[in-house]
Amino acid sequence: METLLFKGLKQEEIEVFLEYSGSIRKKYYEGQYIFEELQSPDYLFILLSGQVQVEKLDPSGKRMIVNKFNKKGTIFGEVYLYLDRHEYDYSCLATVDSEILKIPKEALLIDDKASLISRRINENMLKILSEKAYFLNQKILILGSSNLREKISKFLLQRMDGDKKVILTITREEMADFIGVTRPSLSRELMKMQKDNLIEVEKNIIYINTEEVYKYL
Repeated sequence: METLLFKGLKQEEIEVFLEYSGSIRKKYYEGQYIFEELQSPDYLFILLSGQVQVEKLDPSGKRMIVNKFNKKGTIFGEVYLYLDRHEYDYSCLATVDSEILKIPKEALLIDDKASLISRRINENMLKILSEKAYFLNQKILILGSSNLREKISKFLLQRMDGDKKVILTITREEMADFIGVTRPSLSRELMKMQKDNLIEVEKNIIYINTEEVYKYL
């Protein structure tokens, strides 16, 4: 199974862990929730196929997309397993028919008698949590921006490759939700940024004039 959680383990070791941990595979249909806000966090989830979306609704009903996962082997819901909190702050929705591996929380809590397999898994988990913390920190930097242009600039620079371009894998609506603005506002500002020679948009590819964009940070 291709996932960072099992990095360094042999296939037979993974199968042993899944069996004694009581892990289960479950299919979720499009529109079905894997977990919901205020639900108790009892499992770690691994995406086997499909796509899921972590989201939150504010009191007015506006949706904010926290993250979206479609890569096989992606782990989600892991942070809450190690907190004293007893409920999720977010919900997770299957946006297409998906298959999820659910690993019980108890299987990830090691003690002095834990097996070498469990110890390796928890070492991998530490790296996963570190990467998640970095991702959330990057999002906080975006949401803390003073204006829309700064938000867009930070979003693009965080995802820029060596050729100073960003290949968008999400829709404009999803991008707007991610940075906390409306879709029309995002589209208008992207057009203004292109007019000001900050970016060049070609379908799902955005080329960045970094020297000019950095002036807005």
